[in-house]
Amino acid sequence: MKNNRLDWIIKEIKTNGTVIDVGSDHAQLAIKLLTRRKAKHVYNIEANKNPYQVTIKNLRNKGLIDKTTNILGDGLKTSIINEKVDYCVIAGMGAKNIINILKEKNKRIKIDNFILVPNNHVNVLRAYLKKIKYRAKFERIIEDKDYYYSLIVSSLTEGLPIKTKKDIYFGPYNLIHPSKTLKCMNQKRLNYIEKHKIHLHNQQINQELKMLKES
Repeated sequence: MKNNRLDWIIKEIKTNGTVIDVGSDHAQLAIKLLTRRKAKHVYNIEANKNPYQVTIKNLRNKGLIDKTTNILGDGLKTSIINEKVDYCVIAGMGAKNIINILKEKNKRIKIDNFILVPNNHVNVLRAYLKKIKYRAKFERIIEDKDYYYSLIVSSLTEGLPIKTKKDIYFGPYNLIHPSKTLKCMNQKRLNYIEKHKIHLHNQQINQELKMLKES
């Protein structure tokens, strides 16, 4: 994950509390959160052994190992976490992988807020959040080297409900608070569809084009 996405994630963590980072890679997020005093404890969860070992090395080099719990494991299946967590970050992977992690979460882990940054298919992720009745507290479109990423802060108890097809496609927060980056992303998508005429033989893309024009 690029540093600017990390920085936007950090900006949305509002309390100096407990954070889970799923797919923590080399503990970049944990190091920034702890050194900036944006977290008091970070659970790093990494499924792959080599990045996990680098995580341990990096945290020791920074003198932060005692402020973390480092888990070599798959997603949120772990039984090690037995406290209420302020934020869980799942970023740098596809929407379907994020959905699988949410589906397989140990029910004993209580999480106030999820910060989700999928690499693709954000509408599929929003549709799943709608299904499990999670709300959109905040959303930001991040531009990174001609790619656009959606950062979603989601909670079971706070924020806007995801109800309609437009909510799923655009995000309910974005519909009320459209940013310049969102408008630019939508215009580029509209131009691409019309230029390549991909809506002519695809009903789903045709519906997408109508929503983009209406927005």
